[in-house]
Amino acid sequence: MFKNLKMKTSLTSAITVLTIICITILYISTQTGMTKLMKKSAQDSMKTSLNSQTTLINEYVSHQEDLLKKFSISPIIIDYLKDLNNKDKQLKAQQFTENYFKGLDNWEGIYSGEWNTHVVTHSNPKVVGMTTRKGDSLKALQNAMKENNGLYNAGIIVSPASQKLILSMYCPVYDTDGSTIVGYVGGGPYMEKLESLLNETKKNDKKSIQYSMLNVSSKMYIFDDEDTSLITKEATDKGILNVINDIEKSKKNTNDAFTYKNSNNTSYVMSYQYDKEHDWAVISKAKESSLYSDVYKTMRTLAIFCIISCIMISSLSWFFIHMHTKPLTYVTDALLELKELKIKKHDKLQKYINANSEVGQISTALNSLSDSFEVIIQKLGSCSDSLTHSAVKMSASSDILIQCVDDNANATEQFAGHTDQINDTVSQVDDGINDISDVVSQVETKIQLGDAQSSELIEKISQMRDITNASLETANIKIDENNHAIQEAIVNLQSLTQIDDMAKQILDITSQTNLLALNASIEAARAGEAGRGFSIVANEIGNLAESSRQTATSIQNICNETKEHICMVQDCFDNIINFMEEDIKSQFKDFLEATNEYNTSIGQIKNIIHEMHDCSNEFVKAVSDIKSQIDNVQNNPDGITMHTEDVIKKVEQTKKITEDLTDIVRKNEENALAIKEIINRFSL
Repeated sequence: MFKNLKMKTSLTSAITVLTIICITILYISTQTGMTKLMKKSAQDSMKTSLNSQTTLINEYVSHQEDLLKKFSISPIIIDYLKDLNNKDKQLKAQQFTENYFKGLDNWEGIYSGEWNTHVVTHSNPKVVGMTTRKGDSLKALQNAMKENNGLYNAGIIVSPASQKLILSMYCPVYDTDGSTIVGYVGGGPYMEKLESLLNETKKNDKKSIQYSMLNVSSKMYIFDDEDTSLITKEATDKGILNVINDIEKSKKNTNDAFTYKNSNNTSYVMSYQYDKEHDWAVISKAKESSLYSDVYKTMRTLAIFCIISCIMISSLSWFFIHMHTKPLTYVTDALLELKELKIKKHDKLQKYINANSEVGQISTALNSLSDSFEVIIQKLGSCSDSLTHSAVKMSASSDILIQCVDDNANATEQFAGHTDQINDTVSQVDDGINDISDVVSQVETKIQLGDAQSSELIEKISQMRDITNASLETANIKIDENNHAIQEAIVNLQSLTQIDDMAKQILDITSQTNLLALNASIEAARAGEAGRGFSIVANEIGNLAESSRQTATSIQNICNETKEHICMVQDCFDNIINFMEEDIKSQFKDFLEATNEYNTSIGQIKNIIHEMHDCSNEFVKAVSDIKSQIDNVQNNPDGITMHTEDVIKKVEQTKKITEDLTDIVRKNEENALAIKEIINRFSL
């Protein structure tokens, strides 16, 4: 997939893909765990708030019960109930009842009566003399007051007089012996005061939790902070009915929470607490979307953070990879140009020459190769120019010689009658042969120079091959050293697992602290007003434990991310080592093979030069023979006439030698062109 891409692009793409996969997995796992934990926290908060509401109701009811108990143990009321015919005690008891009522807050009324419910004093004097109950109703009330340790709380009912909700309470009045019942007292506060207190506590609630209070037996609303019109009406809400059914199954003090959907398919979370003593249930209800709004907000924030992290990691990876692989681009360009036989020194690689890094060693080797190739090309150019120049001169001499041979042939036909002309022609031939001898001498010198330069060129190529082998061995050693150092660094970084273990220990301590804080909150709630300060301390301990848990979780996340980053860094270095081993070593091997090819070509050039040398020797020998014959002709002019046939034979030999010389010149030109082609393969 990545084989045709550049290494920096492949690495950046791979890191980006791995980062997205890892962060996606991290987000999914974190989102699952945090959502579950935060939802549980929201439910616990809802239960705590409900507990606060229930505690407030119980404290309010207990306070009202205490007020009625204090009224029942008043000596004035006890004395009058023991002596109902005493008018003076009646006036005092009635006055005390009215004054006591004035000190009460938001009560419908308070009264005292005989054991048969005949009212003898009342906060409203008009009611005095009434009998409130008779028959079975009277007997049930009397039994209830005896069975409830001196006070019977009939619960919240609709008052027949005011048609408002009141807390109906009854308390027997005992004689001074503490066991003889002389009468009873009764009364009830309006529930409006309790409703206002509950509404005050809801002002601090930011979760839009709805609170309701119901009489379980009658399924009647006692309190509802969202819809006051429901008060005194029977409940029809599906969630409320589920709570009542659950309570009726157990019939004991209990609390629970559950989720349900109403007829509009809206999800709600409900929590309730049941008070068996008063037979009422306090219920809290909130929309799931509202209760868990912080959860969803946190998950959105986490998703945005993960996206930003992916972008940042990809950007930083791109920057660092491009920055560190930039010298390899220069090296690659230089090797590709060298593959195309372009001998050029790159200015951008000059600063890396003689450096100890892999790029520095490759740059040094490339610079040395460039210098060696420049020397080789200069030597080959010099040899080629020399061969070309010699070939031109030999070609000119050949033309002259051919012309001389033609002249000699013509002169031979008239040889007998033109001796003087023959002598002149012989002299011209002699001069041409002298010129040919000089040219041949120059060619011999150039051939010897070419031979020497070829030997020097072969030696240079051998040195280049040795340098390349040494660079290849050095690169292998450096790759092994870097690989070993990277492995040691990765092993050293594994110590991060100790931090992860410590974070797990912190999480264990946090869980224990949370449990301790929860137990403390429960105990504080049981202690009532006296435990309120301790409840605040317990909440702060819970908050501190939660902060510690979040910090430990963050440490674990950082450790996990660091481990993943270490793995990605190790993969990056493995890719770089593979690139050095597969691509750079391969380039060196190709260069070494090219050097061997150049060595073979130079050897061929040297063989050609030797052939030229042999041909030149033969040509020199032939010219020497011609000159010797001409000297004989000049020294023996009289014999020229007598040996015309010999002269013709010599002319034919001269013509043959001239043809051989022409072949040698042609071969020299071909050799010069071959050397030029080799030089042209290089680009300086």
